[in-house]
Amino acid sequence: MTRVDRYIATTVAAGALAGLLVIVCLSFVFEFIDEADDIGRGGYTFATAMLVVALSMVQRAYEAFPMATLIGALVSLGGLAARSELVAMRALGFSVGRVARAVVVAGVLLALLAAAMGEWVAPAASRLAQQLQTEARGGPVGTLGQGIWARDGEYRLRAERVPQADRLDGVRAYRIRDNRLAEIITAPRANYENGAWRLPEATVTRFRSAGGVELRQVSSLHLGGALTPEALEVVVVEPDTLSGRDLLEYVGYLERNNLDSDRYRLALWVKLATPLATVVMLLLTVPLVFGSQRSAGVGQQVFLGVLIGLAFFLLNRFIGNAALIYGLPPAVSALAPTVVFLAIALFTLRRVR
Repeated sequence: MTRVDRYIATTVAAGALAGLLVIVCLSFVFEFIDEADDIGRGGYTFATAMLVVALSMVQRAYEAFPMATLIGALVSLGGLAARSELVAMRALGFSVGRVARAVVVAGVLLALLAAAMGEWVAPAASRLAQQLQTEARGGPVGTLGQGIWARDGEYRLRAERVPQADRLDGVRAYRIRDNRLAEIITAPRANYENGAWRLPEATVTRFRSAGGVELRQVSSLHLGGALTPEALEVVVVEPDTLSGRDLLEYVGYLERNNLDSDRYRLALWVKLATPLATVVMLLLTVPLVFGSQRSAGVGQQVFLGVLIGLAFFLLNRFIGNAALIYGLPPAVSALAPTVVFLAIALFTLRRVR
């Protein structure tokens, strides 16, 4: 890359990150206002609330990455246009395609940053925020309402509480054989040990095929093993906050147990599409800024960019929800908005001279 190429790429990347910072700061204010209602409940202090909201901002930043980079890059490129630097570049022989190439380079670097944030930083921060929030309020970590349901081979497990990923409290396991209830196992708790769940002081109620019920007490028994603590951690958090690796492992667990995995497969494809969307959004800034040099002002083009970013964000959410309702392929629904906006960017680039 020449010095001019590096200058364009650096300016675009800096503007995109500045736009991301502004959106994160606004999200922090609004989310902290919502969280302030719970301050004073149990051990949930002002400092804890600040920390919880700050940790959750990592996930918000990842979700807003495409829209924020579009707005920030429009501002930075608009500044180049306002100072006539783009005009000078064109006079030196820089084509629109050359400028677009430098913008795409910045987009690729930002996409790598978004991918790293979504895979390693955001999932860990979201889990820590959930843990701090639940512990401070005096509840068990990872509780989902009144408990969770999960499937482990022949067993359908019900747990009233999930204090930690390798422990369940208030366990009831239903064993299904030949489409009928074969036995019910109840225990005050279950611990994951040596690849299986150990239930101490369990009560086994067995329903005989010939009729009758057998009831017995056992000091300890083991069952299942397909439901690992790693898979259980996925059950108690939102799919959007999981890493790609966790999503892939949990999709495999669901499909091995013949359970619906569409929600988690959609989250996996959305995670793959977010870095691509970042590059596409940056590419879209080039025709917007060059078009403003001949017609509308840069401010109007920036406002248009905000509308485009919101449209992309809302379209992503709409198609994602529609995919779950109408059974659309997760890959198609996750990539469709990015493909549509890529087509718009390439079409408008061809019309810019």
